[in-house]
Amino acid sequence: MSKPASERLREMWQWINEPAENPERLVVHKGSLWRLFKRFYIASHWPSLIAITLMAAVTGLWVFVYAWAGMAIADDVIQVGLQKTKDAQVAPAVDPTLPGEHRNFTFGDNTRPREGLDEQIQAHPGKTMQEKLRLLGWISLIIIINEIIRHGCYALLQERLVHVGQKVQFRLRQQLHDKLHELPLAYHDRHSPGRLLTHLFSDVSTLQNGVTALLREVPPYTLNILIGLVVVMYMNASLGWVVIVTLPFYAICYQWFEGRLRVVNENLREREGRLNAHISNRISSFQVVKSFTREGGESLDFLRKNRPIIRNTLAATMLSTGFTALCGIITGVCTTLILWRGCLQVRDGKMTVGELLMFFSSAAYLFTPIAVLTSLAGIFHRTRAVAAKVLRVLDEPVTLADPEEAVPVPKQACELKLDNVSLRYDPKRPPAVTGVSFTLPAGKRMCVMGASGSGKSTLAKLIARLYDPSEGQILYDGTDVRSFKIADLRDLVGYVSQEPVVFSGTIGENIRYGSENAPFQAVVTAAQYAKIHSFIEKLPERYRTLTHERGLTLSGGQKQRVTLARALLFNPPVLVLDDCTSALDADTEAQLIETFKTALKDRTCVLISHRVSIAMGCDYVLVMDNGKATEFGPPKTLVHGRGPFAKLYQEQMAKARLEPVPAVA
Repeated sequence: MSKPASERLREMWQWINEPAENPERLVVHKGSLWRLFKRFYIASHWPSLIAITLMAAVTGLWVFVYAWAGMAIADDVIQVGLQKTKDAQVAPAVDPTLPGEHRNFTFGDNTRPREGLDEQIQAHPGKTMQEKLRLLGWISLIIIINEIIRHGCYALLQERLVHVGQKVQFRLRQQLHDKLHELPLAYHDRHSPGRLLTHLFSDVSTLQNGVTALLREVPPYTLNILIGLVVVMYMNASLGWVVIVTLPFYAICYQWFEGRLRVVNENLREREGRLNAHISNRISSFQVVKSFTREGGESLDFLRKNRPIIRNTLAATMLSTGFTALCGIITGVCTTLILWRGCLQVRDGKMTVGELLMFFSSAAYLFTPIAVLTSLAGIFHRTRAVAAKVLRVLDEPVTLADPEEAVPVPKQACELKLDNVSLRYDPKRPPAVTGVSFTLPAGKRMCVMGASGSGKSTLAKLIARLYDPSEGQILYDGTDVRSFKIADLRDLVGYVSQEPVVFSGTIGENIRYGSENAPFQAVVTAAQYAKIHSFIEKLPERYRTLTHERGLTLSGGQKQRVTLARALLFNPPVLVLDDCTSALDADTEAQLIETFKTALKDRTCVLISHRVSIAMGCDYVLVMDNGKATEFGPPKTLVHGRGPFAKLYQEQMAKARLEPVPAVA
C-alpha cells in the first residue's frame, strides 16, 4: 500500500534538510574546488583556459545577433506599424450614430485579390524596394557568417575542453595513485581499499566531468548576462530597471537552496564511498560469505546501505528541480511585465515594434543564462564535494618523510639496535609496544616469539619502518632509521608480511616482483631456497603458471613460500620475516630451516614465529609479552633457564612426543 502524499512530502522535507554527517569537513575544505582548479587547471593550462573562455564567449554572443536582425527586419525591411505619408489625408471624425454613417463600419468587398507582399512592402514609405532587399541580403550574410564562426568556435571549444580535461584527469589520477603509495601504513589501516579506489576512479571522473561542464557553460552565459544588462539599459532604461529589480530574487533563491544542496551532495558522496568500500570488502572475501551462507544477508546489507544513497539522490534531484522551477517562475513573471509595459510604450510611440522585439529578445536571452546557471548549482555542489574528498587525500601529511639531509644506508649486513622503542596506534588505546630494547649484531638471526597480540608483528613493522615509533630509536649501525631516505631504506630492509600477498599473473612474475631485471636462474635459485621450486616444476606451465586473483590456485603454504622467494630474490642485507612459515607442514618447515643456513647467511635477519624449531636455528631469541620484551638471549642459553622461552620449549617438545606416529602400510 502506497504512502499518503502528505507523508511522502514530510519525508522529502526531512531528506532535504538532513544534517551533514561530518560537519567539520564543511569548514576544513571550504573553497576546495577553487583550490583544486588553481592547482590542476590554471597552473598548467592557463593558455587553453583563456582560449576556452574566449571561444565560449563567442559562441554565446550569437543570440544578440539574432535580436538585432529581428529589429532591423521589423523596422527597416518590413517596417511594421508605419503608415503611408504620401498624399495622406486626415480622415474626418465619424459618429456611427448619425444616419448613413454605418457604411464606414461595414466590411468591404473581399472578392478582390490580395496585394502581393512586394506591393505591400513597396507601399510603405522610407527605403525603396531595392534598398530593403539589399539590407535583407546583408542581414542574411551577417547571420550566415555568425553561424560559421559560432560553430567553428564551438568545435575548437570542444576540442580544447576534451584535451584539457583528459590531461587533468590523467595528472590528477596519477598524483592520487602516487600519493596513496606515499602515505604510510597507518593511513591505509584507517581507510578501506574500496573507498580509496572510489577516489582514484569514480571521484576523478566526476570531478573532470563537472569542471568541464562548468567551463563550457559558465563563461558564455556570464558574458550574456553582462552584455544583456548593457543592451537593455541602453535601449530603454525604464524597462531595464524591471530586469535589474528582478535579479535579487535569484540571489535569495540561491541562498536558500545553496546550503541544502551542499550538504545533500556531500552526504551522497560520503555514503557512496562507504558502499563501495563495503562491496569491495565482501567481494574480496566471497569464500567467507559462501562458507557461512550469507548471500541473503549481504543482499539485505546492500539494500540498507543503498537506501540512504537513493534518498540523497532523490533529495538532490528535487532540490535542483525546485531551484530551476522557482527561477523559471521569476523569469516568466519578469518577461511578462516587460512585454506588457513594452506594448504600452509602442502604443504611445516611445518604442518601435523592432525595438520592442530586440528588447524582449535581449531580456529573454539575459534570463536564459540565469536559468542555466542556476540549474548548474547541483553540478557545482556535487563537484565541490568530490573536490573536497580528493584534496583530503592529496593534502594528507606524509608522516614517513625523507630527511632534509639523508645519510647513506649500509651496503651490507649491519647491526640492528632498538633503544626504548614504544608505539601507540591510537592515543585512546594502550600502546602496542612499550620500552623494547635490544641489540642484534650484524649478520645474526633473531627469532621473536610470544603469544598472539603480544606485539611481534608491530615490532617487525617498526624494524622495517612501516611505522615510526612514538618513543625511542631504531638504529642501523648506530644511525637512526629516520636519517635514511625511504627508498634507500627499502633496499636495505626486506619485509615479508604475515599474510602472503600474491598478485594476479604468473608465478614467475610474482617472484620477480621488485626484481624485474633478475635473470631466470636467480629466480630458480630463490625458489629453491624457499622450497617451492619442486612444486613449480610439476606444473604444466611451470613458472608461467597463472596464479589468478589473490593467488587462488595456490595453497596458504605455497603462497608463503612464493613471497619468501620474492624476498630472497630481492636480496636485502636485512630481512624481516613475519611468521612466514605458519602454514607449512613440519617436513617442509624442517627443510626450510636447513636452507636458512645458506639463504640467510651474511644477513641480519629477524624472524617472527611461534615455533621453537625456528628459534633454535637462530642466534638470538626475543620473547614478547603484552607489548614488552621479557627475555632476550641465545636460545641454547635461554632453554636451560626458567623463563618463558624454556617453558614454551618444554610444552612444544612434550606435544611433539605425544603426537601419534602414522602407521606404515
